[in-house]
Amino acid sequence: MRLAILDADILREALQPKYHSYGRMFEALFERQQPDWEMTIFKVIDGYYPPSMDQYDAFLMTGSQYDAFSDEPWVRRLREYAQTLFQAGRPMIGICFGHQLLAHALGGEAGRAGGGWGMGVMSYSLLATPSFVDDAAPVSLIVSHRDQVTRLPPEAERLLSNDFCPNAAFYISGRVLAIQGHPEFSVDYARALFEYRKDELPPKLAAEVRQSFSLPHQGERVGRWMRRFLEQALA
Repeated sequence: MRLAILDADILREALQPKYHSYGRMFEALFERQQPDWEMTIFKVIDGYYPPSMDQYDAFLMTGSQYDAFSDEPWVRRLREYAQTLFQAGRPMIGICFGHQLLAHALGGEAGRAGGGWGMGVMSYSLLATPSFVDDAAPVSLIVSHRDQVTRLPPEAERLLSNDFCPNAAFYISGRVLAIQGHPEFSVDYARALFEYRKDELPPKLAAEVRQSFSLPHQGERVGRWMRRFLEQALA
């Protein structure tokens, strides 16, 4: 497996020494599962892309503090790249911003969430059990977003949902897996990121988010879904 990780953000300077980058977080997530993969990070936010899509078997788009539906030139370019990958039949995974960008690029829609910021650990119902999923138990993931997928692309099936985020994950069989939550986040990083955004929440909600960090989250479980999705797509 040759995986291109398309990193769509630059971490805050104070967080870089400890957490490095979103691309590195995904490398670490997959390395813990010990797959025999070759992973390369491309900073698409700075305009760096694989020299040729044919050099990679699959592609992963990370989270970002930017809007997946914006007209920023680098965001438009990434949406166009996603469309090209999809037309070429390349398997793709999108997380948070990547989840929203894939929806928007492939004929769905993303925008500001009516409920404002979602942060902390949230639980989701599993609405389908495709072959890459282990069982039908609810899923808990770390989240940090104020945008959401508001309309799924054609052919997409909803995978995860709750009242705050009805389209929390979707998939297009063998081609796309897109997830709003962050399986790659550690609780420590999520807490550190929350400190930058807490003033945008009402005090009561901020307290609830802090408390939620003590709940278990299933990033490793969802990481295994991602691994199986890609391996099955390329089998």
